[in-house]
Amino acid sequence: MALLAAMRPRQWTKNLLVFAGLTFAGRFAEPDAIWLIATLFAAFCFVSSAGYLLNDIVDRPGDVSHPEKRLRPIASGKVSTQTAAAASAVLLVAGFAIPLLMGIPYGAQLLTVYAANQVFYMTVARRVAILDVFVISIGFLVRAVAGAAALRVSISPWLLVCTFLLALFLGFAKRKHEYDLGANARASLSGYTAQLLDQFIMISAAAAALSYSVYAIESHTATAHPMLVLTIPFPIFGIFRYLQLVYKDNGGGNPDQALVKDPWMYGTILLWAVLSLCAVSTEGWVTP
Repeated sequence: MALLAAMRPRQWTKNLLVFAGLTFAGRFAEPDAIWLIATLFAAFCFVSSAGYLLNDIVDRPGDVSHPEKRLRPIASGKVSTQTAAAASAVLLVAGFAIPLLMGIPYGAQLLTVYAANQVFYMTVARRVAILDVFVISIGFLVRAVAGAAALRVSISPWLLVCTFLLALFLGFAKRKHEYDLGANARASLSGYTAQLLDQFIMISAAAAALSYSVYAIESHTATAHPMLVLTIPFPIFGIFRYLQLVYKDNGGGNPDQALVKDPWMYGTILLWAVLSLCAVSTEGWVTP
């Protein structure tokens, strides 16, 4: 159980981004497409967990002095670094085997990009303020692109921009939480100030809301399915609610937990998902 916890299965929710192309291309009713993306999702879960294990091995010296991270399985000694390294290798091989055996278009290539991005984070970016959050956000972007590429469908640049900006928003909110704790477990924190992080959070939140609004109004998908405009209030409400959690409840430390434990957050996400599926299943307001 400790090894499973070290793999951070709660963070597999981030890999759900691979389903974005399936949803917004309107192919969510095709069994073959669903199976293809589901297997790609599994591949990303394996590779991301391999990265989490390696990251925790690298971070162990700093995590032991962190008020929260010291309880992680590797930092606490519940899982040895040798066991974690072996499990990481197995997960990495299994993750790459899936797209190769299943013949998922561009699957192995984009997993390679994702894995290289993780390595760059662990070796360089994690020590550099701003760059650390940007590199993490690129990982989210790769997931969204991989889902669309696997289905050979195009994805709106506005949706990709929104994905990247939303990841920046969550990332900077997490850095604010860590900064407020006053812990020195992350080297990049020395490059931030409280005021700087507040500015980054507000800018990325506003830009994410604006880019999604443009996507839901002006993109090719929105032109074909004008009902998408009705989904705009939900992401904006979700951003505002998350800001409330960050600034009122100091809840920005674990975005994955906030998204699934806060009823307002998961309720908003659920309603947005349902309405989005309805929107892309509906033609224009008036049939010519």
